Amino acid sequence: MPEKTHFKKLTNPNYMGDYSIPEGSDLIATIDFVRKEKVTGVGGKTEEEVVVHFSDGNKPLILNKTNMKTIAKIYKTPYIEDWRGRSIQIYYDPTVKFGRETVGGLRIRPQIPAQKQASLKCADCGGTIAPAHNRTAEYLSMYTHQKYGKELCAECAAKEKAKLDAQKAPDPFSNNQEESI
Repeated sequence: MPEKTHFKKLTNPNYMGDYSIPEGSDLIATIDFVRKEKVTGVGGKTEEEVVVHFSDGNKPLILNKTNMKTIAKIYKTPYIEDWRGRSIQIYYDPTVKFGRETVGGLRIRPQIPAQKQASLKCADCGGTIAPAHNRTAEYLSMYTHQKYGKELCAECAAKEKAKLDAQKAPDPFSNNQEESI
């Protein structure tokens, strides 16, 4: 069965969105830095936004005022420089409103996350998803969910990639021409 693409994955692939978090899961990410930067949105419109970048390989997240206030509250400092090295727990909230519309969106839990989530399990082998390739277990879980539709350990992700690559590879013995004998 071919992988399905969520329409929101086409909107801005450079930043984390609600489609980035596996349903019913949270993502723990460590802040590297926060800054205001130009963000190009859908239709090419460019705006200045506050963006948090993570040190553990996760895509950056555009911060709204609610999420900035949450970080400031849990770490008891409004200064973005003090947020470096701090972990936040990101989740999808389907009740987020934009104007009169309920659109859903990413929110930050209003408490400092536990050091690490309970061990993440691989959907294929049932083993624990461990950090690999300079990425956290949480990142691998999120990335493989986005790419393969299920949370995988590094070894099973490599197998899944090889399987998909093999399906895409053209058959070198088939050139759609009849051989003359």
